[in-house]
Amino acid sequence: MTRRSLLLRSAVVVGVIIAVAISLLAYRHLYPPTRFDPERLAAYYTALKPLSSKSVDEATVTAAAQAAAAYIRAANDPVTGEFTYIVNLDPAVPVARDYSILRHQGTVYSLGMFDDAFPNPDNVAVMRRAVQYMRDCCYLEIEDGTVIAIREPETVAKQGSRRYYKLGGAGLGLLALASVERKSPGFVPMDEMVKVAQLGRVLQKRDGSFYSLYNPDEGGPTAYEKSLYYPGEMAKGWVALYELHPQSVDALQDASKALEYLAKTRARSGDAPADHWALLATARLLQAAEKDGIKVPRDALVNHALQIVNTMLDEARHPQPIAAMEGSLAPRGAVTATATRLEGLQAALTFLPADHPIIPHMHAAIDRGIDFLIRAQVKEGPYAGGLPQAISRLPDDGTEAVRAFNRQATEVRIDYVQHSLSALLQYLQRAR
Repeated sequence: MTRRSLLLRSAVVVGVIIAVAISLLAYRHLYPPTRFDPERLAAYYTALKPLSSKSVDEATVTAAAQAAAAYIRAANDPVTGEFTYIVNLDPAVPVARDYSILRHQGTVYSLGMFDDAFPNPDNVAVMRRAVQYMRDCCYLEIEDGTVIAIREPETVAKQGSRRYYKLGGAGLGLLALASVERKSPGFVPMDEMVKVAQLGRVLQKRDGSFYSLYNPDEGGPTAYEKSLYYPGEMAKGWVALYELHPQSVDALQDASKALEYLAKTRARSGDAPADHWALLATARLLQAAEKDGIKVPRDALVNHALQIVNTMLDEARHPQPIAAMEGSLAPRGAVTATATRLEGLQAALTFLPADHPIIPHMHAAIDRGIDFLIRAQVKEGPYAGGLPQAISRLPDDGTEAVRAFNRQATEVRIDYVQHSLSALLQYLQRAR
């Protein structure tokens, strides 16, 4: 090939690249991506009538919260610290052996919230046992001993899966450690908390986003599995570390970067999922930053919260298939999805402008959702205080889909109770 033909071919390639670039720019100018518009959202909720609702009296909510906490305490093994992870209200439905260390960690956090409202040494004893179980079953030092990774318990996890250390396990593990340290000072050394927090830094990218897993067999950080909730869980854990040890200001900055990334990317796409952990983390981040005079992207975070809240409220308006499911904030009377949305909505109330037109709609959804949770709670028997997967079974229409739903509807898992307890406690705190 002659030099002239080489130059000609190169010029053609460059010309094609330039033409493609110009066409892309033109397309984006003519058809810009849908972005979140807070003004349009405000106008929408100004014109929309809130759903009918009434507040639930404090005594009723208190009794439900106490029953849920009693269930959690009774479900904790007094020797090992492990929770009875899953049962079924219908003895005819077989229960498979299962466990999740992330849901174990979240349960410690919720019991700490309960102890804030109703102090009792029994709560703290359970929290200490549960954290010690986590240390014994699931800790692994990596990165030359500078990081503590938390993996699933060997008794239930497949050996291969124990090589994946989840970002959410670091975030919720940190939250559990901070919760028990607040109640029992000296139980968790700061060095231990810093090592658990460090996995989040190993997995965080420069733009604030994360790899979801760490696998030493694959060179460390990997995106093999993604979870909607991991970034918010990690941010919440970092904020908890900062609240306990204010010298860890980098933890607050890391949390801010993570939440800002979510806010910006979701604003650009115009779509935000029902990410309750992001709302919980944002509420505490803004509180800590305001208290200590630390700069954070408040406007972006508030708009992000409005996006998430709008998603939750929109889903709450979907019709339910049977009357018993009325008040659920999720399809088919789903209890835990309702509880997590209640957690997020109530966290957002602490920092959204009180005069925003979305606020009355949030109050209505929260009142309806709390009433729904209390109706769903098991009132008597060996599982009293527990919360099932759904408030009711569906009429059997002969399809396998409905029969599978009905088998799971009577399942009570420890995180169903944990999330419901957290939502009830937030409601009580607002009432007081």
